[in-house]
Amino acid sequence: MTRTGFRSLKWADYYLYAIIDPRGLFRQISAGESWAFPLSFTVPAFVALMQIITLSSLGNQTPFFYYKISYGWILLFLYLALKIVVSSALMDLLSQFMGNQGRMRETICLVNYSFFPRAFLLPLVSVFRVLNFAPLFFYMFISMILFLWSAVIAVQGLSEMHSESTGRALLIYIFPWIFMGIILFFMGLLSLICLFGLIFT
Repeated sequence: MTRTGFRSLKWADYYLYAIIDPRGLFRQISAGESWAFPLSFTVPAFVALMQIITLSSLGNQTPFFYYKISYGWILLFLYLALKIVVSSALMDLLSQFMGNQGRMRETICLVNYSFFPRAFLLPLVSVFRVLNFAPLFFYMFISMILFLWSAVIAVQGLSEMHSESTGRALLIYIFPWIFMGIILFFMGLLSLICLFGLIFT
């Protein structure tokens, strides 16, 4: 990103559109700015930081906090980034089976920006922590609401990307969860078979 581009605040449009206009977000992504893709990874990085600080604020602080805020943050960011890349690849795979053009780079970019609402976790939970009003409950409740908000952004963006109906875009979005659920089911089933074989032979 050039200095002029940074001063123009065009980069801020991606975060703004993620909140107010998910379909407009994809149109911004598809405009082809070369820095939009690497910039998108700032979202999971910031979200990882907010999650660690929020969870830490709900308990008693120990010297281990400094490890969580450094090594733990890097580990959580790498986990989120890997999860986004893998799930985006599976979304793009199903989309191509449905007859759409492969757009994995743009899908990763879209899913990254769809995580932006989760950055509000810390300020929202902090209100209930300061009031000491069931902060753990509201941490889980707000996390669920922000997860659904992120899903809505991604589904609308996918709908705009592939000119699909919202229902078909939702199917594309949840496909990685279905795929992993099937894999885990068969892994569990095979583990049980092996366990029974070990016990009864």
